[in-house]
Amino acid sequence: MDHLAFAVWDMSKAAAFWGDVMEGQYRQGDADWRGFAFAQFGFPGGGGRVEILAPGSDPTGFVVKFLHRFGEGMHHVTFVVDDLRAHADRVRAMGHRVFGEDYTDPQWMEAFLVIDLAGNRVLVQLAQSELTVEEQDAAWGRKPLGAVLEAAALRPDLG
Repeated sequence: MDHLAFAVWDMSKAAAFWGDVMEGQYRQGDADWRGFAFAQFGFPGGGGRVEILAPGSDPTGFVVKFLHRFGEGMHHVTFVVDDLRAHADRVRAMGHRVFGEDYTDPQWMEAFLVIDLAGNRVLVQLAQSELTVEEQDAAWGRKPLGAVLEAAALRPDLG
């Protein structure tokens, strides 16, 4: 498992919780990555990662749609696999609908499926990257958390 992602309206409030209260270390983020904002926090002792998603420049994007439909909360869980195409084919062959497949960027390829657990929707992201986690942090963590939060706060109020 790579990370759990939470969708929120206020990235600063969520970053304070995951960074200050839970003592996560900021690893990467952007105030406007493909129309949405994100920040990832890592935890010591192999505690995994938490990703915060918030609206960015796209007022009709998936984060805004999710927040309007479901409210703030867990958005997805991500599993990194060695061969995304093969894994997506295997999951599909087992009767699950795979969607949102994107193989265009070898640094982050992804596909999604939704599972229903007793009426609770869980979005699963499958991902493959040619980069290690450390290389991802170096590539996507160039922006300091303060700059990401400040820029994310400048978005128009979409709530």
